[in-house]
Amino acid sequence: MLKPMLQIMKVSVSGTASGLSLSRLRALTAVAEEGSYSAAARRIGISHSAVAQQIRDLERAYDIHLFDRARGTLLPTPACLELCDVAHRMQRAQEDAERVLARRGPSGKHRLRIGLGNSMPGIAIVGRVLDLNPSLTVSVESGSHQDIMAAVSRREVDVAVLPDLPPDPRFRRFPVLSQEVVAIVSPDNPMAQQSEVSLSRLAASPLVFRSPGSSTQKVVDRGFRQAGLAPEPRLTADTRDAVYEAVSLGIGVGFMWRYGTYRSDTVRRISVPEFRSRVDEVVFALADEKNAVIDLFFNTASQFLPDALMQI
Repeated sequence: MLKPMLQIMKVSVSGTASGLSLSRLRALTAVAEEGSYSAAARRIGISHSAVAQQIRDLERAYDIHLFDRARGTLLPTPACLELCDVAHRMQRAQEDAERVLARRGPSGKHRLRIGLGNSMPGIAIVGRVLDLNPSLTVSVESGSHQDIMAAVSRREVDVAVLPDLPPDPRFRRFPVLSQEVVAIVSPDNPMAQQSEVSLSRLAASPLVFRSPGSSTQKVVDRGFRQAGLAPEPRLTADTRDAVYEAVSLGIGVGFMWRYGTYRSDTVRRISVPEFRSRVDEVVFALADEKNAVIDLFFNTASQFLPDALMQI
């Protein structure tokens, strides 16, 4: 008698396990929020029939009614809404688990993912962090201001360094240094020996701009606009390195943050007084992203001495 009962229990547990999965819960929440199988399918990237099958499998496995149809829209039942609440918590837990795993490299060492708008001062801070924690591995993602902000928001990087970070309660932050945008020219450019240059003279020169979304280009555009100038660039590049190389080859005059790189081999930095404002280079992370490795980066940044390290 005991053996048949155990077999019944085994079948019951097996049926329940096969009915519940994260993929089915993801389909359930998508249908509840979108109101149709087709819209849910587009959102999660599977077919209409696969979404419908996921819902039918849940209803069949647990003998439950999840949706009512009214005027062509699928409306979640009270039981479905409860289940959606649980599903959201499970998805958040899965995301937390993925973040924990992402902080470990293939060898099991702690890994820190860093986003940089400029190479410096971020790389200098990274170097000091690695000195303090030799077992740490670091991956660096470089990009425009918009790209790095988005990467932090999506938790694709753990901590980032950007200039001119707007106030945002989602982030904890620490200003590392204050700097300004400068013009850069090749050594044989007639302006190379000047300490400063006007926007009117720059507007009459061939220019190398960054693409939209760059924090550098925002300052440059604002400066020319306030001066009543609208120069057309000779070249537009999507990275700071491309601008730097174009300038070093004599293609035109470019712009960068003064401490954007340690390199000083082939370009000259020139102040542009009409840009006026200086901005802070800021270390930041999501406020709820707190662990020993991120704290180490913040602590190291707080002890950073740019005047001693950046004699540029």
